[in-house]
Amino acid sequence: MQKLSQWNRFVGAHFPWFVLACAVTGVLFPDAFSWLNGPITMGLFAFMTFANSLSGGFRELGRVFLRPLPVVVTLVLLHVVIPVLTLALGNLLFPDAPLFTTGLVLEYVIPTGVASLMWVGICGGNGPLCLSIVLLDTLAAPVVIPLSLKLLVGSVVEVDTWGMMGDMLVMVALPALAAMTVYQATGGRAAVTLKPRLELFAKLALLTVITANATSCASFLRSIDRTLVLVMLTVFFICLLGFFLGYWAAKLMGLDFPTRVTMCLNTGLRNISAGSVLALQYFPAQAVFPVAFTPLFLQFTTSIIVKVLMRTPSRRAYTEKEDVPIP
Repeated sequence: MQKLSQWNRFVGAHFPWFVLACAVTGVLFPDAFSWLNGPITMGLFAFMTFANSLSGGFRELGRVFLRPLPVVVTLVLLHVVIPVLTLALGNLLFPDAPLFTTGLVLEYVIPTGVASLMWVGICGGNGPLCLSIVLLDTLAAPVVIPLSLKLLVGSVVEVDTWGMMGDMLVMVALPALAAMTVYQATGGRAAVTLKPRLELFAKLALLTVITANATSCASFLRSIDRTLVLVMLTVFFICLLGFFLGYWAAKLMGLDFPTRVTMCLNTGLRNISAGSVLALQYFPAQAVFPVAFTPLFLQFTTSIIVKVLMRTPSRRAYTEKEDVPIP
């Protein structure tokens, strides 16, 4: 167990570099790894969801109703404001390539990233709030994703609503429910006994999925043009916009620093691996590219944003007021 924890800490400490290495490997050697796409990646993703959802149960999910406003605002940003802005920007920039817009919209209707739990912990955010948002958004994903795509880009591609709902149930909702049940049945002991044993394997599963997803970028990146560069810049801009909107929404609401951090990270991070699996399963290649490209920069961007947040005057004022040690 100690050796497993050491390896887990090592991989976690260097995770952005591992993500970049796996993404580049998938792009450079697509024929060697493309066979992983399909049932294998779906199974790996279901395992990741189960392992990462062992932090809480139904009681933790119920905390949403005790302080609903931050959760409601975050979910509105995630699934209304940002997707609509993404659609408008995509239609403006890519009028002759609507499938790129479809890929952008797909990327920004998927649920918040489970990795936000890790980043919120690093920068002293509101852990219970983050867990509530992640669990609620994950459980709603089988309905929210197909419905959002149908409403926003249904005229561009034919959305297999029921097939997508079925896959999201298998990859996200059912594993999350199973993990919450295990947590509840063990009185929370699963979070300190089972979860640490699975964390390293969950990270390795994610790296495998990223490698497989990146193979779909290979043909595009080998023949890159101005349109692809614009797509990449657009993906990066919308990513930054998500972090910005989450932070400033919380600040305008007068919420404390831990809540600001949590809303910032939950609106900026997305479950990109789930989006990639869905894109490969249901959409043409052009729609896959924006989603598969994101892992190349997302973790690096998040680490920089966390460093910036840790140096804000709001952070310093909060730590002085509450006498909180700076990690």
